[in-house]
Amino acid sequence: MNNVEIEDFYHHDFTTASEWEVFIARLEEIMHEWKLHNTKIGCPLKSGDFITCQWEENIEKLHFADAEFVLKHYKLKLEDNDVDSPLEESEDEQIQCQKDALNVSNDFVRIDGDHLQIAHYFGCREFLVLQSCKKEAVTDETKLRILLSSLAIAATNANCDVPTLVQIQEPWQKMYFGTSIGKGICIHLDMVHLKRIPPHCKYLTGLLALFKQKVGEGSGVNLDTIMVSVRFSYLLKDWTNSTWTQEPPDFDFMMGETVGVDELGKLPFGATFDPIAELHLFTTWPEMLENVIVDSESFTDLEPQLAPKWSVLVKMSPMPACLLGEYLTEFLHICNSQKMMADLLGDGVIYAQNEDQSLSSVFNILTESRVPTIATVVGKAASKKNKNVDGPISEEILLSILYFLFPDADENSKASYGDLTSNVDEDQWKGVKTCPMDSLIWRLSIVAAHCTHSLGGESALAQLWYEFVQEIRFRWERNILIPGVTPGFPDSVRTCILHQKLQMMNCCIEKKKAREELAHRSQSVDTDDFETESEEEEFFECTSEEPTNEDDSTTRTQQKAKYLLWNKPSGRLAKHPSFKLVQTGDTLYLPVTQDPVLKTEDQLEEDAQVMIQLGTDKYASEMRARLMSASLLSDMESFKAANPGAVLEDFIRWYSPRDWIENGETDEWGQPAGCLSERMLIPNNPWSTTWSSAQPVPAHRQRRLFDDTREAEKALHYLSSKRIGQIAQFLLPTLTHAALYTLSQQKQDALPNLPDVIHSILNKLQYVTKPLQQKIHLYEEITHDIKGVEALVAQVNSLQHKLGGNNDSKQFTSFLIQLMRGKEVEVPGGSSGTIGGCRITTMFRDAQRAALLMTSVNSHPETDGAGDGKYTTFPEPSSKEFILRAVTPRPSPTSTPQPQRLYVCLKRHYIRMAGFFSEDTIFL
Repeated sequence: MNNVEIEDFYHHDFTTASEWEVFIARLEEIMHEWKLHNTKIGCPLKSGDFITCQWEENIEKLHFADAEFVLKHYKLKLEDNDVDSPLEESEDEQIQCQKDALNVSNDFVRIDGDHLQIAHYFGCREFLVLQSCKKEAVTDETKLRILLSSLAIAATNANCDVPTLVQIQEPWQKMYFGTSIGKGICIHLDMVHLKRIPPHCKYLTGLLALFKQKVGEGSGVNLDTIMVSVRFSYLLKDWTNSTWTQEPPDFDFMMGETVGVDELGKLPFGATFDPIAELHLFTTWPEMLENVIVDSESFTDLEPQLAPKWSVLVKMSPMPACLLGEYLTEFLHICNSQKMMADLLGDGVIYAQNEDQSLSSVFNILTESRVPTIATVVGKAASKKNKNVDGPISEEILLSILYFLFPDADENSKASYGDLTSNVDEDQWKGVKTCPMDSLIWRLSIVAAHCTHSLGGESALAQLWYEFVQEIRFRWERNILIPGVTPGFPDSVRTCILHQKLQMMNCCIEKKKAREELAHRSQSVDTDDFETESEEEEFFECTSEEPTNEDDSTTRTQQKAKYLLWNKPSGRLAKHPSFKLVQTGDTLYLPVTQDPVLKTEDQLEEDAQVMIQLGTDKYASEMRARLMSASLLSDMESFKAANPGAVLEDFIRWYSPRDWIENGETDEWGQPAGCLSERMLIPNNPWSTTWSSAQPVPAHRQRRLFDDTREAEKALHYLSSKRIGQIAQFLLPTLTHAALYTLSQQKQDALPNLPDVIHSILNKLQYVTKPLQQKIHLYEEITHDIKGVEALVAQVNSLQHKLGGNNDSKQFTSFLIQLMRGKEVEVPGGSSGTIGGCRITTMFRDAQRAALLMTSVNSHPETDGAGDGKYTTFPEPSSKEFILRAVTPRPSPTSTPQPQRLYVCLKRHYIRMAGFFSEDTIFL
């Protein structure tokens, strides 16, 4: 049995690599893959390289036993990285990280990125970091030493002198330990992180003693020349007690006693609270000998006003609440509402709409010839209240809004509409399908946003809309044109549906007014005169010149002989300059025709759907032709009435000249001869069929193609039957347009890309406003963009108010641009400059005074005046940073002098030290 056991024991293979050896081999392999062996010395670092240049990152996963780790390589990519230093490896006794440790150009930089704080702590441009993949942090000292040893062995085998570090403790502590070995030099990278600051480490004197003790222990060398760099940080974030807070725009006017026209016609802009969260002031002493300054518990030379360099960093509020964004967001929320008007204003709305409009609400006073008296307003308001259509908007504010929307009701109005045709095609806003600026719909959308935000939300919007529709109906019934609407037919190409409906209403009002005036004139004519001249009334339309008195009876006799009673010419507009009738040779007269049928975009879409639904069979084609030939039939009847004896060829020559083919000859009347086109010669084509069925009826006796009464009632029903969400969708395109216009009026030199950003949002708005059915999610994206730009502008305005006031110099603008990019920016002139000495210093002094007043609220008033001497200009530093440097032989006086560096950060709740200590491994 013993022989068997001994035999089994000696058969064990001791040449198998252990897990630790495999781990080290893998580390070495990765270093070779990343070409980290025999690195050359790069160019010296320049100021700001750690921030302005990019950091290259390589990542590789590896395993050690059951644990998984990640090895990361960070390297600063310099612009002239390929240019090597003139010193070759054989001539230079230092490695790259030692040169970087002595370089002061990137002291105290703030670098954003995972593990990049190592460059801040140790001043290295290139390093390796080993960290655990799992949440379990490396807290055991034994594991730490194994990992450090593994990195050191692998780096030595690979001839890699890049600093290698291991992350230990919890990730939030940002603790690193490491080494760098090469060229007979060993560098220890150590770190200390304590929650409590030792008393002897709170000031520079104690830190110098600690540094000298650490570097000089065991070497027997006294350090006489230590270079010190210092930075103190001061924090200012309590703007509530400071006079430097920019006041937000005052748009609570609707809650006040009066309402101004200027406020009603514009949207608010700006942050509701200060968008600058924090202002950090850094006072820096770049590099000094230790015996030049004193910083102890009893005395210090490190006063902020004496610092040779000042720099500032601002932190913005993540998403500051801004008024314009709030307006759009709240309005977008209402767009999804399914509530009816009766749900918000009560059933009295339906009852009031069916009542006699002469007893309507306060809108009845808007078209009166004089400003109403208080008694009149109160009386009509009372009649309105009896109908149970009250809303959250008070009567006084409602009147101000209505006079702003309909300024023609007030003789002394200062809000009259300008020329709306001049700004329809502005190049900047061309393509946005809303309405002209400062038109009725433009004002209505802005006022609706005010009401929604400040006067009661959905109920206020419902009340405003109800009264608006009532006023439109009031004007329709009394033939009063709606102001603030572009003249002409409904513009379905360039304007929104709501503006088209108002254009339709104005066209209906004009038609109705003209028809009633014509009827009134006809009734006022004497009956006898009408009977004697009625037979000859159409005769005077047939001639372009009235006959003289001598030839009057002769001409009438000729006309009566030429035309029969049922075939008299009527409805003539003017003679055609050259055409004559083909068969009779009489002059061709241009007829008076009916105006084309006016239709808004939704009606055109309905007609298109009807045409599609008819199908493609023979019956569908006939129905489609009948629907499309209504206007053609009217024009043919008017033509026949004006030109008795005319044939289809005469009509085609005037109505569709392309269907008249001239043959180069002349007819018997001396005009060019020709024939109809091929499509007109097709048997039973719609043109010939319609011509044969047309009767000679003048336009004023025909059935109206455009029934203004019916169309107006349809438009009114369209406006009054919508839900509150649909109403908000009507106004949303124009409101978004107005918001973008408000944003474009903000001129800020510190945001040079602002016009380009606004133009990109404008392109989105042009696309979104095209379809009839609005896509709310696209408006949400535009609103998000507008809110972001508004926040940026508010931040710049706040910075300019705090730091520059009316300073518009190029230097100050460049200063603001750098601050807005989140960078730490050097203050021009430091503590003695305009920005530092006047603005920043005064801000801190005012904040200190406000803090003192808050703590002495319970003190007596007579002692408050003496409080001016109780506060200092600057508070205690929020952070103290020190970098101590020395070049000294270690570990013995005969060793080669090596760079030594200590970084210290003191804050209220912790102290961090990062030591860079070099040793000579050859001359011990």
